[in-house]
Amino acid sequence: MTKFAAFSSISLTGVYFASILLVLVALACGYLVGRGIGRRRKARGEDASMGSAVAATLGLLAFMLALTFNMTADRFGQRKAMLLDEVNAIGTTFLRTDFLNADNRARARELLREYVSLRSFDPRAMTADDFRRDILRSEQVHRALWALVEREIAVGTDANRLRAFYEPLNQLIDLHTTRVQVGLAYQVPVPIWAALYAISALAVFGIGFQLGVSGSGSKLVALAMAMAFSLVILLIADLDRAGEGMLVVDQAPMKELGEQLRSRPDDR
Repeated sequence: MTKFAAFSSISLTGVYFASILLVLVALACGYLVGRGIGRRRKARGEDASMGSAVAATLGLLAFMLALTFNMTADRFGQRKAMLLDEVNAIGTTFLRTDFLNADNRARARELLREYVSLRSFDPRAMTADDFRRDILRSEQVHRALWALVEREIAVGTDANRLRAFYEPLNQLIDLHTTRVQVGLAYQVPVPIWAALYAISALAVFGIGFQLGVSGSGSKLVALAMAMAFSLVILLIADLDRAGEGMLVVDQAPMKELGEQLRSRPDDR
């Protein structure tokens, strides 16, 4: 996470207003420069060449926006899929506690109920300290569950019975690592953000320049298009962050699993 802390530490509101400011400044600078040149040069050939350059820059910007959006949208889909995988792994591990001895079975179920409560959270309501504490406790629960496997081995539990428990437990532990990495460490690299903003500024500057040179065209339409670029950038930043913004993975499946596990009586 440290490699991306500089950009991720900026709130989405800050990203939005910074994008708007960049767009407005680039558009205004382009218009002023183009207007100054347009007063001295009226050649139509220059306008045609300039229009081609602006169109090419806009095409490159569209490509960068599409590329970055696909990166973040795919990772958002992965986070949703991994949540369901983890819910299934926890549920299966809980069911397979039936293969443990009575004392270990009760302890395993207690730990799994706690684990579900740790994994069922609202990302937008958590602080960084809360998150680190829950991650640390989750890893402690992993070790405690694996210690139960070692106890079962020590008392000579049948290997096939024990395998039925520790295989979904292995999957549960692996999914924890994967969710943490994909949700936090895997983000759009800073160089791509820098390139996206640079190309956005150049494209909007070109639009303003063309308006200034030609002295025609709708400034409101150009401004609306530039603002639309800002909104797309904001959407990309929102998708890129697992614990902030409007687009976060719904934790309802994990909450429902927690309710099911807490309502299940320990009859054995």
